Amino acid sequence: MLLERLSPGNAGSITGSVMAIERQDDSGDNQYLLRVVLKSPSGGYVLRANNPDYADMQATDDMRTLAKLKEVLDPLDLAIGQAFLREDIAPLFGTTFNQGLWNVGHVVLRDQKAHVLLITLNKQGKSEDHKYLDHWIDDNTFHWQSQNATTPESAKGKSIMDHQKNGWQIHLFVRDTKLNQGTAAPFIYHGQTNYVRHEGSAPMSVTLALQG
Repeated sequence: MLLERLSPGNAGSITGSVMAIERQDDSGDNQYLLRVVLKSPSGGYVLRANNPDYADMQATDDMRTLAKLKEVLDPLDLAIGQAFLREDIAPLFGTTFNQGLWNVGHVVLRDQKAHVLLITLNKQGKSEDHKYLDHWIDDNTFHWQSQNATTPESAKGKSIMDHQKNGWQIHLFVRDTKLNQGTAAPFIYHGQTNYVRHEGSAPMSVTLALQG
């Protein structure tokens, strides 16, 4: 969450806004709440949670408004440009690392509705069948060649092509080489991408554009 701390110069109207509220609980400890501030018919203020399981609260003099909610950030947005080892990527998506699942270049996370592409640009030592033609077209566009079994008619191929329509995401992690001074090299996270077009079949040559 991105919060804007309030000051006399930027407080403005808070009615209808989601605010961070400080109050003391029954034990005297400070408690922090996120609530929508609404005007009550009596002229006071009511604090309403977005979760209907929580009842409205009357604002009282012992409460203090600290900040205004500006937007909710995807934690992955904060990871763009950072380096991650393969085993550290799984927790970014709320799952645990499994060697069998994650030791490939195209990971499909059905519960998260996400495709995770783990791409090594320099594939020295790979057999010809596995030297996929992956490269940056420009700063915002990437050419990715799928695994040999992927066709436009296959489940993976269709899911990539139709990901926006079906609410799926494609996340791009890229590294130059497999090893760095004898140990596994990390991947740089470049964020979400959108399918643009493809050519061929088994493998598919897919053009992806970075979001934003």
